[in-house]
Amino acid sequence: MEYTPFFTILTAAYNSAATIRASLESVREQTFTDVEHIVTDGASSDDTAAILKEFESTYNLKWVSEPDAGVADALNKGLNRAQGKYILVIQADDQLLNHDVLQSVYSLIQDERFDIYSFPVIVDHPARGRYYYRPFRYTWWHHFKTIFPHQGTFVHRRVYDQVGGYRKEFSIGIDYDFFYRALKNRCPVCIEQMPVAVMGGTGVSSNRNFLEKRIREEARIQKANEDNPFWRFAQLMFRALYFPYKTRIISVL
Repeated sequence: MEYTPFFTILTAAYNSAATIRASLESVREQTFTDVEHIVTDGASSDDTAAILKEFESTYNLKWVSEPDAGVADALNKGLNRAQGKYILVIQADDQLLNHDVLQSVYSLIQDERFDIYSFPVIVDHPARGRYYYRPFRYTWWHHFKTIFPHQGTFVHRRVYDQVGGYRKEFSIGIDYDFFYRALKNRCPVCIEQMPVAVMGGTGVSSNRNFLEKRIREEARIQKANEDNPFWRFAQLMFRALYFPYKTRIISVL
């Protein structure tokens, strides 16, 4: 009988030697052990693969290092190997919050009642310091902005069976696009209050230099997924106000 872990953790890595060790340790040291960790490295030129090799026999870690077409492609490769019931994305500069966090999450979601369980994460930003990133309770807000922190959101594998994996045409908002499709498919959601991870604040989605690209990609995601005329008009109005507001704020900062 094939082993089915309760959790699969997916990680996409590229030249991540400076941060991935802490990420791997945060998974390896969990008191809850019914978990597999799948890391897809995009043929890094630094010591990322050597660090993965060092960890591979110390816990249930599976990894590959080969060229890929970006983060979405790397995560999809991991999805193809995933066996767990609930899937969580922890990137190479993220960490699980503490050693008992998966045990605590399991106690809340073991009945598999909801397709998506979203928890807060703590963002460790180099300039702003640490702050909470909480999932938004009003799910209709996804029509305008992403509402779930990817590193805090456990997704049942049946969601991927229903809506597919990550779209490679997006590079910054791949999680926004995925959750947009899941909510459009009316996947049941539960919002929790316990923080579960520390999110690195150096990624592209957190970088103000990529603000314009991120906003434009979010608009593409909305256009690709939304077919309700009311929401399409509301999104158009939101973008007309939001982009000037954000760019003005960033320029001041």
